[in-house]
Amino acid sequence: MIDFKAEVLKIKDQMIDDIKMLCAIPSTQDDSTVAEFAPYGAANRRALDAMLEIGRRDGFEVQDVDGHAGHIDIGTGDETFGILGHLDVVPVNKVGWDSDPFEVITKEGKLYGRGVADDKGPLMAGYYAAKIINSLNIPTKMKTRVIFGCNEELGSNCVKYYFTKMPYPKMGFTPDAAFPVVYGEKAGCGFEITGHVEKGGLIYLCAGSRPNIVPETCEAVIEGNYKQYTESYKKFLNTNNLTGDIEEEGNHTKLILKGKSAHASTPEEGINAVVYLCKYLATVVDNKVVDFVLEYLDDCHGKKLGIDHTGLMGPLTLNLGVISYYKEEVKIVLDLRCPHDMDFDAMVTKFKHACANYEFRETHDLGNALYIDPNSKLITNLHEAYVSVTGDTVNKPQAIGGGTYAKSMPNCVAFGAEFLGEDNLIHGNNENIKIDSLLKATEIYCHALYNLIKAD
Repeated sequence: MIDFKAEVLKIKDQMIDDIKMLCAIPSTQDDSTVAEFAPYGAANRRALDAMLEIGRRDGFEVQDVDGHAGHIDIGTGDETFGILGHLDVVPVNKVGWDSDPFEVITKEGKLYGRGVADDKGPLMAGYYAAKIINSLNIPTKMKTRVIFGCNEELGSNCVKYYFTKMPYPKMGFTPDAAFPVVYGEKAGCGFEITGHVEKGGLIYLCAGSRPNIVPETCEAVIEGNYKQYTESYKKFLNTNNLTGDIEEEGNHTKLILKGKSAHASTPEEGINAVVYLCKYLATVVDNKVVDFVLEYLDDCHGKKLGIDHTGLMGPLTLNLGVISYYKEEVKIVLDLRCPHDMDFDAMVTKFKHACANYEFRETHDLGNALYIDPNSKLITNLHEAYVSVTGDTVNKPQAIGGGTYAKSMPNCVAFGAEFLGEDNLIHGNNENIKIDSLLKATEIYCHALYNLIKAD
């Protein structure tokens, strides 16, 4: 048997250098810099160019698909195996980082930087695994096509466009979740709630930049001098083990509350700053936005809306990701992850009823769930590769709340690269990945490709 661990160690330094180079590019979508062949902004275009250049450097054929996505073809074969990863990253709040998020550092055996775990690091692990298979001259029935997009964090329109121009691979995986292997992904459903609400003492309320992130900070401006609120607000923060601030804002008072960010698929791992600030606001203002949040959205599983459901994929999750209240107009954006076996029509009906109670309007976008038979050839071979490297026979294929590129093509699943028991702080401050885990993931991907693409 080929010693893939030894092969991975040979490419370790170059792979880490490539990851550092890619992560130095702040590829957060910026609509203000959109241009022809840069549909997601200038920085994302730079990241795409950098990845294409890596492929050219290594002597492989590359393809740029109008700036939406690209691919690198490695090896030969009549059919194609796909590895799909993304080059875009979520925004950063540099205040909460211990180092520059776009200058990768190595500390205590870990790489720190935005994108090292989501998803530039894992993408490079998949790329280098394909390179290793190719370098060993292993006869293959499928070539490997490494596909990379620039809009995964904001809807995956990149790969949707890509597959209007390019054929689907026969099968594939995306290294954008967790091991052992993911056979199911909940449906991502978005709700936007709007309406007119009289002040009732609340002038301004704002939090969140993306619906798929638990808001870490929430700010509000309320009527009245800040001195009358100082004692009660500090007591509220202390009682709930929270941090925040209170400031004079002209003749009014500005309140700031700090929570904890997390991915919308696991909102229970975060502390939603909106919900907690509304709990305080309810004691000092009379405003229907605050009331609506506390009556219906103060629960990350939808129980207060009556839409909670636990199915084969686990429980429904609800994240209040964005809120904006200004000049008596409110907009609330929610991110739900829904099991495939729930009643979606009933969920929408209950949302409409809740909004009607407050004379709010709602619009929604219901996504599709992904489910692949855990006993399929793809799942069993990927799981076998994981077990062969880790020796872990206890943890089985799983379903997740996160949505990945796996939904963009048939016969594709998420496979790594986060290991059980590790927290890479994806979407959070100080995002990181253990170097040993990155190398282990690359080794697993080598075994997976060997199992699935080698000639019979």
